[in-house]
Amino acid sequence: MNITPPASTLDGIANVRLPAWLLAQGWPQQSGEPVTADVRFNAGRISSITPRQPQQDDLWNVHGALALPGLVEPHAHLDKTFTIGRSRPSKPGLLAAIETLHQDRQHWSAADLHQRAKQAIAWAAANGVTHLRTHIDWFDVTPPLAWLELAKITQTGVTLERVALAPLGVFADAQAADRIACAVAQSGEHCLLGGFVHSSNWNPAAMTNLLHCASRWQLNLDLHIDEELSPAANGLTWLARYLSEHEFSGHICCSHGCALACAKEQQAQEVMSLLAAQRVTLIALPMTNLLLQDAVVGRTPRQRGITRLKEAQAAGFPVLLGCDNVQDAFCPAGSYDPLDTLSCALFALQLEHVFDQQSRLICDAAALTGDAKAGLPLAIGSAANLIIFPGSDSMTWPLHSAARLVIHHGRLTHQRTWNQELSHES
Repeated sequence: MNITPPASTLDGIANVRLPAWLLAQGWPQQSGEPVTADVRFNAGRISSITPRQPQQDDLWNVHGALALPGLVEPHAHLDKTFTIGRSRPSKPGLLAAIETLHQDRQHWSAADLHQRAKQAIAWAAANGVTHLRTHIDWFDVTPPLAWLELAKITQTGVTLERVALAPLGVFADAQAADRIACAVAQSGEHCLLGGFVHSSNWNPAAMTNLLHCASRWQLNLDLHIDEELSPAANGLTWLARYLSEHEFSGHICCSHGCALACAKEQQAQEVMSLLAAQRVTLIALPMTNLLLQDAVVGRTPRQRGITRLKEAQAAGFPVLLGCDNVQDAFCPAGSYDPLDTLSCALFALQLEHVFDQQSRLICDAAALTGDAKAGLPLAIGSAANLIIFPGSDSMTWPLHSAARLVIHHGRLTHQRTWNQELSHES
């Protein structure tokens, strides 16, 4: 499909195919799919979304092309990105990747961090990402260089959040935990407290300190938790019980949660029910978890290594998909394109109705931030941010969907098309 870009600021888009989860209840259907929509803009914001009407000559007709609101990258590591060329692990698995990145820190100058992170955010913006959350390794009470350097990076159209990712043991000292939380709180808007919670460093007193200081400094939490395939993992079970007995002032995201996949059925259901009642968000990271979990040299993995995403959805969890690591010791591939992540999840998690229902997994910024007032993207008055996918259809998307047109606040900002196919004659 060839779509001629407009030469001026857009008044809106006509004849665009939006996903069913985004449309009003009772939206008309045709041949089992929602009819296309006309989306009008006013001063860079959505002014109306209505079923398609003929002869909307003031709008840009995209001829039924698929479109989504701005994409969300809920879990990345900008401090580690693009280091695979100089730091490749000698063996597979999570702990080997952690050790390799520890060694790579000798290269982490301000210039190195800035160059790699800036490139990553530029890639994300070109792919249509409007909200990106990055975790930044943090090992003592002093903010690391990466925390300070990434605060200086901006990208038009992208909201950048930073999470202080410290090993759980750092929070065993209540005073140290409070100093870290204070530093994060004083770092300004879009900063969160985090922690790496694993059976190798499990400490319930440190978890208590982590929750207490986050509440004291009114910080949201994003935890690397139970990133392992061990029924002995304690993180999510402890957190579920804690939240059912104590007040927590902010919002919590739990990233990874792989151990849920190997927990006993009753235990997993109980944990998910308790966490869903607290509106905790679960972030699944299929690409890195498939690579790092059950990783043994010379042996095909026996387990998928991904959390119980479908069960979490059924329990009422807000759920998202993230890329995690891109071109580093944890994951040698990646492009900061949430469609890559969703394509991986399509097969690994056996997803159905990917465009009309599961595309929400890469678009729901309110699930990431816990902002109950935000509502659905493309609500009336919200920013006119859309990504159009020419040449795709709802049956085969997100595959064959690299071509796209990115609209930010009603203006076309990025355009990527397929190279013209070359004929071949023998």
